[in-house]
Amino acid sequence: MTRIISTTDRPFDEAWPRQLSQRSTAGELLRIRHGCYVEAASWSELDDEARYLVKLDAVDRTAKLAPVFGGESAGVLWGLPRPALPAGIHVVVPIGSGRRSANGVKRLARGPTNLEPVRFGRRFVTGKVATAVELALRFDFPWAVAVMDRLLNTKPLAPESNARPATRDEVAHRIGLLPTGPQRRRATKVLDFADGRAMYPGESLSRVYMAQLGFPVPELQHEVVDHTGKSAWTDFYWKDQGLVGEFDGRGKYLKPEYLQGRTPAQAVIDEKLREDRIRSTGLRVVRWDWETAVSPPRLRAELLQAGLPCRPAKPRRLLSIS
Repeated sequence: MTRIISTTDRPFDEAWPRQLSQRSTAGELLRIRHGCYVEAASWSELDDEARYLVKLDAVDRTAKLAPVFGGESAGVLWGLPRPALPAGIHVVVPIGSGRRSANGVKRLARGPTNLEPVRFGRRFVTGKVATAVELALRFDFPWAVAVMDRLLNTKPLAPESNARPATRDEVAHRIGLLPTGPQRRRATKVLDFADGRAMYPGESLSRVYMAQLGFPVPELQHEVVDHTGKSAWTDFYWKDQGLVGEFDGRGKYLKPEYLQGRTPAQAVIDEKLREDRIRSTGLRVVRWDWETAVSPPRLRAELLQAGLPCRPAKPRRLLSIS
């Protein structure tokens, strides 16, 4: 973890702030917030998400009152899907507090029902259900579904351990607390479409675009058993077409939670053997990558090439889930 060096580290050393400023001018330190610095060499090794989290910690450190991170910042902390990192740091404040957005911090005025924070170490963040519902209103429909799918999935979110997944009833209750009818209707559409059997964003986005394009509704996480009795779970399955669909995200071969101690090379080999077992049952397999999952035209072409029938969706249907 990159350490933040602050002017408050030595409250009785009058020369300390000047020394930090001089080191920053020399390029040894990088100023990320008023009074907060990090080692420039350390900063250069961080990816965008790690840098965002350091900036978030700097806001936490310099705030007079412990902030409650909300909105898209809370989504980052919970590990929920997102189309991109937020531009600034989002914190929630009580309605009527008078505290305004400034210096890269966006303050979101919220009522008491949305100010029930969860504590992560020294950080406070809005609850996972409240955060997911807010993101469902902020993001477009495909990404809103990705958030809700992940929330309902049985695998714990990144900050949790052995936690139970959120239930539809819990999410529906939170949606019922939204202040306006349009907000409640939009969030309900997202919840109605969501399916906790999906986990990765590429699966969720693909499923939304399949519906918008008019493809048959797939069965998620279908179990295929070969002649030896070994089973494989598929991302998408169309019984009538004898077709299996697989979203082939890079995370399968790079992320520790998927590798589970394997090397990336072994993960590739295991995936190939898994596909061979599926094909041995007589099923056909179509795979697509992230670039295809986020592009409806490319996904349409891929599925048509695999023999999946497509019935153009009616305009009203497209509008109802966009």
